[in-house]
Amino acid sequence: MANQNKPQAEAANSAILTKQQAAELLQSTVRYVERMIKAGRLRACKPSGKFVRIFRKDLDAFLDKSASMRV
Repeated sequence: MANQNKPQAEAANSAILTKQQAAELLQSTVRYVERMIKAGRLRACKPSGKFVRIFRKDLDAFLDKSASMRV
């Protein structure tokens, strides 16, 4: 019941994504996501072993920061 009261936008921002899901949202490759994580431009966490997870809010922050860059 508590989740039904949570605004949909807030639920989307608290989502935890895999590298594949993040790549799909960015319309890029998984390798690009891995490079951005390694470069420190995209924040990620490693809960255990080989698993890498990205919070949706961190992906959104990456997009906001990247959008302000000049091409």
